[in-house]
Amino acid sequence: MKKIAIALSVALLAATAYILVGGDDGLGEMTLKRLRGDVTVARAGEINELDDETGIEPGDRVTTGSQGRAELRLLGGRVVEMAPGTILTVVSSTSVDGLAGSLLVSSEGRDEVAVGFGGVAATTSEGVFRVDLGTGSSRVGVYDGTISVSSSGDSDVTIERFFEAAVAGNKRVLQPGPLQIDEGDAWDQIHLSDVLALDARITKLGNGLASQLGGSRPGVDYFSTLVNGPVGFVKPYLSDERVPDLLIGFTIARNSDSAIRSAFVRSFDLRGDDGRWGVIARIMSAPERRLVAQLGRTIVGTGILTAEAAKETSFGPTSEAVGSPASDGGSTGGTPAAAPPPAPGGSGGGDGGGGAPPPGNGGDDPAGEPKPPPKEPGCPENPLACPENPPIGDDGGLDEVPESPLDGAKSPLD
Repeated sequence: MKKIAIALSVALLAATAYILVGGDDGLGEMTLKRLRGDVTVARAGEINELDDETGIEPGDRVTTGSQGRAELRLLGGRVVEMAPGTILTVVSSTSVDGLAGSLLVSSEGRDEVAVGFGGVAATTSEGVFRVDLGTGSSRVGVYDGTISVSSSGDSDVTIERFFEAAVAGNKRVLQPGPLQIDEGDAWDQIHLSDVLALDARITKLGNGLASQLGGSRPGVDYFSTLVNGPVGFVKPYLSDERVPDLLIGFTIARNSDSAIRSAFVRSFDLRGDDGRWGVIARIMSAPERRLVAQLGRTIVGTGILTAEAAKETSFGPTSEAVGSPASDGGSTGGTPAAAPPPAPGGSGGGDGGGGAPPPGNGGDDPAGEPKPPPKEPGCPENPLACPENPPIGDDGGLDEVPESPLDGAKSPLD
């Protein structure tokens, strides 16, 4: 009798535990939570509408409606958020297959998580990335960490933070390029709020400069004076790039960890791949406070903010007006200084497999207020790199004129 009683007790405990972890709803360690709108789960031929939260198991197909959002928690620190209009199948406690829509995938504690789509699998053990699925082409963009994308017959492609790659025909991974941002996308607002703020600030400075410059363009001597050294590598860019872009790209290069020549060339290579300056600055590890302050002081160094300079701006003996031949004998012309910057957002990557990747569908409303940009540590001991942030007016100009980095130096601007 005693053995029978013990056996009954064990069975009762097992049944209680089964109920607590979800019973018929699936495995307790995997859960699906409805965040808003319509969310349905298809299992064994039955489709059930989700009201709040349920257990989930391999083989389940989850669908969010046109206004639906859901959060799928796999084993450990693996989380998959589903945007409106998304369909996925749960493969295992560590992986899903994306069928349509957009997924935001994150992993903590070195728990590897994988998302398959078409003939491709994207995996990470510690990072945050998004997958935007299309019929002809998709894209994979990385907010944090590093991910690996594999496809049959090809070598794995590594995508770093602030980069994305198009997947042609959902089979072939193309060369990664700078992450494309959409200010209206909820996930971009949450995970790239500091990048958006930085991009807006330096673009505002650059456009304010463009509106005041008139037709003058900087020459090699001007940039040489800024760093007190030879900068012949800027010559090929002087006639083709907008003046604000030249100053922004040069200032990013000055504040990167790489040699200024290679940093400058890489900055404009990324720009040529439709990279926005805020993203490029992050890729190049240029500290935000120093970058904005030094850019402001560099602009002041042109002399354009004074009444006299507004009549006739000079960038030194090698300066040329817009549309005149470059000082090194290069091609004519260039884009007018006041031309607008590249359009934000959209899908990146090349073609070659059925069209461009779909735009991000991270959402129509952010899941929370954007986080403020992180505070940066103190600057190195450099009088040109450690001023306070220059105050920027509504027109993009400086409300107050900070000290110019060219003060006290022999300058071609004199």
